[in-house]
Amino acid sequence: MASTGILGIGTYIPPIVRTNEWWSAEHVTRWREQMAHRATRAEASSPAEHTSGAMATLAALAEYADDPFRGAVERRVMPDDMTCAEMEAHAAREALSRAGVAPADVDVILTQTPVPEHLMVNSACITHRLLELPPRCIALGTEAACNAFAVHATLADALIRSGRARHVLSVHSSAITRTHGPSEPHSAWWGDGAAAAVFGPVADGSGLLAAVHHADGSGCDALVLGVPGLRWWEVGAVTTYAPDRVATRAMLLTIVDRSGAALRDALTEAGLDPAAVEFYAAHQGTPWLTRVTAAHAGLGNAATVVTFPSLGNMNSVNVPFILAEGERRGLLRDGMVVATFSGGLGETWSSLVLRWGCER
Repeated sequence: MASTGILGIGTYIPPIVRTNEWWSAEHVTRWREQMAHRATRAEASSPAEHTSGAMATLAALAEYADDPFRGAVERRVMPDDMTCAEMEAHAAREALSRAGVAPADVDVILTQTPVPEHLMVNSACITHRLLELPPRCIALGTEAACNAFAVHATLADALIRSGRARHVLSVHSSAITRTHGPSEPHSAWWGDGAAAAVFGPVADGSGLLAAVHHADGSGCDALVLGVPGLRWWEVGAVTTYAPDRVATRAMLLTIVDRSGAALRDALTEAGLDPAAVEFYAAHQGTPWLTRVTAAHAGLGNAATVVTFPSLGNMNSVNVPFILAEGERRGLLRDGMVVATFSGGLGETWSSLVLRWGCER
């Protein structure tokens, strides 16, 4: 049976570049004062209770303890007159072109649009219309937060292997700058953009070799999008905030251990050792996450790309964007073993192992 692989990837970043100078000195000074007592500092609890992954996380956080921008230097911002679906369509058209797949041949479109123009609307339908995909097409807007690319890959694999679809278009956007005012410290850590991937059948032995997924709802209040102190539909500005800072800390201090376990499990499922991984794409929630998770999982031979300093956190756009950038830079070539790690609020976390290339 043929495998499921990525036939083509496309990306889009808006033209507006927002540098750190955009924030006022008053705001930055206040952020520094707030950061001085953050619970993520190492002295907040006894080192005896920390795993090796937690200790590595605290060491990495300490590197940026005095930087209110957390390592971000630039990020892209959508123009006011642009919609999320328009960004998604830009990325999707490039992905389809690179895959050599016509819009008429797309059987399924999956979209992850965390900040859509409207609620209670299947956002995939809007992007479907812009791309002029066929009416006989499954269109589904998902909610998998920053972990959506790995979830889409597994859904695409199931649909293609079952014969229900031949080509599945996975599309992701980040428009979260629209929910952040300039006074909020976390407003500096996010950026806008889009990415898309076309999944389809590839030669056996290529494409998706393994996928590992986990879920744990006990930390669902670590970070949310809503009205602080109220319910999201009540009066007030919607933004990202942490209702439960204990859960936020737990999420941070477990992410490296979770990544290591997920990556090792996925590699074992694929019958490969960590040394076999030649390219690694990790979620860009921080500038250090790629480096620390790669080291923790033993991916010492893997090339990678880190986008956080120049683009910020772009939600589920991150992993496909890094794959596309790896190709552009010549770091990712056909036949290479690729591993990914991503985590999403809720929480879920996943790892994929692929052999790159789309020979059919």
